[in-house]
Amino acid sequence: MKAHYPLFDTLLEPTFILNSEAKVVYCNETAAVVCELSVRKISRGMSFKELFTFSEPIDALDNLNNVKDPTPYKEVNFETSSGQKGKVQITIQPIQNDAGDQHWIVFVRDVTLEERLQKKYRAELEQKEDVILDLQKARAELEQYSKNLEKMVEERTQQISSMNRLMKALLDSLSQGFFIFNKEGLCLEVSSKACENTIETSPAGAMIWDVLKLGEKKTDGFKKWMSTLFMEMLPFDDLAPLGPAEFPHSKGRNISLEYFPLRNEENQIDGVVVVASDITSLVEARKQAENEKHHAKLIINLIRSKNEMGRFIRESQHMLGELRSAITKPQPQWDSEAIFRSLHTLKGGAALFSVHAVAESCHHAETRLTEYKENPSQEHAHRLMSQCQAVELQFTNFLNETKEILGASILSSERMLEISATELNMLLEKLQTIPQAKTMAENALAHLLFEPIKNFFDPYKEVAFRVAEKENKMLRNVEFKNDMIPVVPEIYGPLFATFVHAFRNSVDHGIETPEVRHKAGKPEGGEIFVSFQRQDLPTPTLRISLRDDGGGVDPQKIRAKLASKGIKTDNESDHEVIQHIFDSQFSTKEQVTETSGRGVGMDAIKYEVLQLGGKVWVESTLGKGNTLFIEVPYLTKVPAKKAA
Repeated sequence: MKAHYPLFDTLLEPTFILNSEAKVVYCNETAAVVCELSVRKISRGMSFKELFTFSEPIDALDNLNNVKDPTPYKEVNFETSSGQKGKVQITIQPIQNDAGDQHWIVFVRDVTLEERLQKKYRAELEQKEDVILDLQKARAELEQYSKNLEKMVEERTQQISSMNRLMKALLDSLSQGFFIFNKEGLCLEVSSKACENTIETSPAGAMIWDVLKLGEKKTDGFKKWMSTLFMEMLPFDDLAPLGPAEFPHSKGRNISLEYFPLRNEENQIDGVVVVASDITSLVEARKQAENEKHHAKLIINLIRSKNEMGRFIRESQHMLGELRSAITKPQPQWDSEAIFRSLHTLKGGAALFSVHAVAESCHHAETRLTEYKENPSQEHAHRLMSQCQAVELQFTNFLNETKEILGASILSSERMLEISATELNMLLEKLQTIPQAKTMAENALAHLLFEPIKNFFDPYKEVAFRVAEKENKMLRNVEFKNDMIPVVPEIYGPLFATFVHAFRNSVDHGIETPEVRHKAGKPEGGEIFVSFQRQDLPTPTLRISLRDDGGGVDPQKIRAKLASKGIKTDNESDHEVIQHIFDSQFSTKEQVTETSGRGVGMDAIKYEVLQLGGKVWVESTLGKGNTLFIEVPYLTKVPAKKAA
């Protein structure tokens, strides 16, 4: 028999699925409760014998491969690893999973409850005479009580009326919305006056899903959640957070919802108390704190990495100029791909240096561009232009703030020494023609105009670790090799700026989650290795390779993605198919996130490589990782500054 194991999740009877080594590959929540362990811990290969100690041996557990038919129920005493004791009936039968693997299902029926009840009933029967005497005494007291019942009812009615008035006064004094719904979803009469402000209605007599404005699509799911709450198949505290956490306030207030059980004398849930709190001020305070955190990081980056920040400003000004030029053209001439590259690379650099307002504004502009491409109307074009202008405004605000902190020199259009880099290069070239000054000129060239490539790539370590934290992945190390090769920033700055996409992709697309890596026999934390090489023959060349030990690129997924766009790859090898990751706006992700999904990052790298007359490609081994290769001419002459 083949089975889909999650079908057993709803059983109240403890259920385990074992492999041929008697290790647990699945158990339901009831089984985990009996063992007082989590489902995840048990199902990660714990031996069944680690969970229970039985009073008698169960032969079938030692010879699972011989179990071809369901075994009879066997009743034994047990003790769990946590010390819980009782009596159970056990049966074992073979089963196959969806893939056809042979497993065995173990049903564990707890009979301890029945035994306790039998003892209880026997004890009650033995005490029946005492019960009869107590009943006779109670009858006499009841007769006496009945004589004064009318008076007591009147007094009690007055007390309840007084308590109700007091309760209403207390509820109305609360600043939080407070109301109760029963298992049918009907809201009871008890509620606080603050409900009129928090949930914008008086809930009494209404259905809870209408009060919370859930709509048709969410109501069915809510009813299932509500039914599970009242059935108490799982602890209330575990289920309560799964309910709607926020109320959609019409005036934009932030209203949080919390749920608490209302129990009767038998400790059963009679109703659920809903507390609606206006946390608008708290949310605004958190946003303010987050903005201040980004601002603090920005200041630290400004002070600690002044040269790198200056380089970012110059490259960003260049990209903003290209962006401005692109969107000021007539609408039919807009180059969407160029706009995407500029926005995406600018966003990556802004995030790297914690210029949060610029990065966030770029992200919104990318969304506006996507809307325009799907529907190139005048309205969408105007929205895109407005958001691009907002990006430039945010960058201008950042420049003003930067100028106040570090002074106007950081806003220079090129890296400044005592004279401009261009003039210094010209001077040194002239000095090199003088035999006596040639050595001195070469030394000055190396020390003043060149920077080690390490300076450009060191900040990307933090990028990689930050993405890993955001994506719930582990990163053990980012290692650079031969990173002291001297380069001219003015030549390679635009290319190196795009490497933010390569580091992000290595973590987001390449390195797997700790759980997946563990199953594959890898260390839970991934690694990234970056190597730099300079060769002079046959022509001076700079080669950069970036390798991760992740899951690699699956060419079949790329083929399927391209096929969905009507692109045929039947005549292409797997290596050729993988190179499509450099295609403009190609991404294997279905959803756009702050980290990836736009399909612009690798395209931006390729664009800058081609601008330098180089080449770029990716080699990948499924399950082992990816390596990005870049080869560009090794240039040392500072390009002449373009005339305004």
